[in-house]
Amino acid sequence: MLLSSFPVVAQDIEVSATLLKIIESVEIPAQQSGVLKMVKAQEGTIVDRGEVIAKIDDEEKILEVEKAKVDFDIAAREAKNDVNIRFAKKSLEVAAAELMRSEEALSIAEKSVSQTEMDRLRLLVEKSRLEIEQSEEKTAIAKLTAQLRDAELQIVKTQLKKHQIESPIQGMVVAVFRRTGEWVETSDSVVKVVRIDRLRAEGFIRNEEAMIELIGSKATVTVDIPNREPIQVEGEVTFVDPEVDPVNGQVRVWVDLENEDLKLRPGLRASMTIQPKQ
Repeated sequence: MLLSSFPVVAQDIEVSATLLKIIESVEIPAQQSGVLKMVKAQEGTIVDRGEVIAKIDDEEKILEVEKAKVDFDIAAREAKNDVNIRFAKKSLEVAAAELMRSEEALSIAEKSVSQTEMDRLRLLVEKSRLEIEQSEEKTAIAKLTAQLRDAELQIVKTQLKKHQIESPIQGMVVAVFRRTGEWVETSDSVVKVVRIDRLRAEGFIRNEEAMIELIGSKATVTVDIPNREPIQVEGEVTFVDPEVDPVNGQVRVWVDLENEDLKLRPGLRASMTIQPKQ
């Protein structure tokens, strides 16, 4: 029997029951409790990622940040202050020099310096050495205190930033749950934002077609709108459901597509064709 030498060309796959859906939808919560000082977002507004869309009253927290800054500045100056160490070292030099002179005097003439005086001078040298150690220990503690004050400052700054409610995604505001002047608790939803510049076309294919490696394959999505030209967008297969639907025996697939001109809307029905990778 002769085998064909021609490669098998994968056929395009028609996807049934295709529906455009939202990929990202976020209800943005308050991260601090307080009175809403400003709610900038309105339904239908397009917001950027990181844009401030609401703000909780932060006057008290601003004062806490200023206090934390002053506390850190004081601690930083104390950590840099080495006057006590320099003074202790100078005192040691003087005490050691005086002890040396007394020892030289004793080597020349016995009993020129009393034993009591020698004991006092030796004690003074040891005291100066201990004062250096103590001053160095206080400086080390001051540096640790400065690090602690810096950490406290960063914590208060983070808490202050949480008074600003920012959008984590780029999209359209579709709901505003709280208004200016209202009290919000932590985790209360303030605004809902959905991403509309990138949508997902979801549909079904036959089980035998799902056996082909489809992830990454190109797909064409066509939306027919009455009294308008059909809209055709290219996308890519991002997901093939490992489970077969027990009702229709088909497998769910996702195709993500760009909606840069915002002509497509979630909820629209479409037709879709997948071009399997060769």
